[in-house]
Amino acid sequence: MNNTDFWTNIGVRLPIIQAPMVGVSTPTLAAEVSNAGALGSIGLGASTPDQARALIRRTRELTDQPFNVNMFCHSPARFNQAQNDAWLAYSAKWFAEFDAAPPQEIREIYTSFLSDRAMLEVLLAERPTVVSFHFGTPESAWVAELREAGIVTLGCATTLKEAQMLQKTG
Repeated sequence: MNNTDFWTNIGVRLPIIQAPMVGVSTPTLAAEVSNAGALGSIGLGASTPDQARALIRRTRELTDQPFNVNMFCHSPARFNQAQNDAWLAYSAKWFAEFDAAPPQEIREIYTSFLSDRAMLEVLLAERPTVVSFHFGTPESAWVAELREAGIVTLGCATTLKEAQMLQKTG
């Protein structure tokens, strides 16, 4: 498939993808970009499955054009008590400087799509035109499920290793 075929296949007139930045790429922005002929995007990396469903549906209310949803595929964090304690001790002076109470533990702030089957189920049910991935790629079986549902998948590579991983995933 060449570049022109790709854009024609997904129904986008202008070969532009709006960046799917979490917290900035709202349904309104994505819909406006899609309505203008490019591929609007919403970032779902910080969303729960219920929030993601609501964001996808809100975008659909605002446009009948194709749009992209983006998932974070980082390696899930592994809690390490010694590291947790060391970071909290190290940062205590800054919390004290601002009269703030430090957290009891440092937690992962975004659930990785890699470990969130419920999010995959939302995507399969809602069927956005495109699902893209940042910070890695899900397992091949999940990509196959998305594609079998008629969803186009895209990946973002920031390193050669990520590009090779995307190529291997298909």
